[in-house]
Amino acid sequence: MKTLLVCLPLSCVLVLGQTPALADGAANAFNPYTGKAMPSSRKVKGEDSKILEALGGTQRSIATDAAYRPHWKEEAYPVLKGTRDARHEVLFVLDMADPAARPLWKTVRAAMDKLPVSQARLVLFARSAEVYATDLAGLAIWACRERPGQAMTYLSWVLQRWDDIKSAQRRKGSVRPFNNEYDAVLSRKDYPMAFVAMNSCFKPKVPEKDQSRLAAYIYEAGNINLYQATEVCRYYELETPSGLIVDGKVVDRGISASALKALLR
Repeated sequence: MKTLLVCLPLSCVLVLGQTPALADGAANAFNPYTGKAMPSSRKVKGEDSKILEALGGTQRSIATDAAYRPHWKEEAYPVLKGTRDARHEVLFVLDMADPAARPLWKTVRAAMDKLPVSQARLVLFARSAEVYATDLAGLAIWACRERPGQAMTYLSWVLQRWDDIKSAQRRKGSVRPFNNEYDAVLSRKDYPMAFVAMNSCFKPKVPEKDQSRLAAYIYEAGNINLYQATEVCRYYELETPSGLIVDGKVVDRGISASALKALLR
């Protein structure tokens, strides 16, 4: 049972005089497939950089700290739909605990469903005000790679089930934050949400013999993505728990599907 986020090596670094990176409105800033250095609010600069070098330290980045993971690029930049070289970039910042994420997700999906994969790519950056969201986002990341075309349907299922369980808990007078897998159930006899999804959301379903190993993976993958989600929000100065960034610009969360589709022509 997991109750706390682990401190990943990529976040346990020597940091002197942190200065937030400022967004320049450019798309692809966090796209690891461009081969360019990605923004980092934790980058040491100026005199502090000289001190770090004198101490034998090196600048840290997601690219170096997660490079030991075979699929780190897909974890840091999971494409829910679209090709990596699609014309437009849509970054969907999702906090599952944010009620406003639901209508925004419906808008995004309605727009993306009508576009060819070469027109726009939809990328997930998942936050976790309630910690179990990290695992659930990790399963979406896995699906992007192992169950192509099924990740968006899975995310819709997750948000609906999240809300259904919250509502049922509220009726019983015992609603609680989903900080571990057994917070997100109605009774201790219920299967955790991620395992229910492994058995019912994907075709083919995840074999039972692989589910425990996958459960460990999705937590780690979700944390990689969470780290980058934090960087994305700082870089683009996103002030809401969930949001949408199209071609490097934050768009209003109340945008309609037709207006979003027009931006992606």
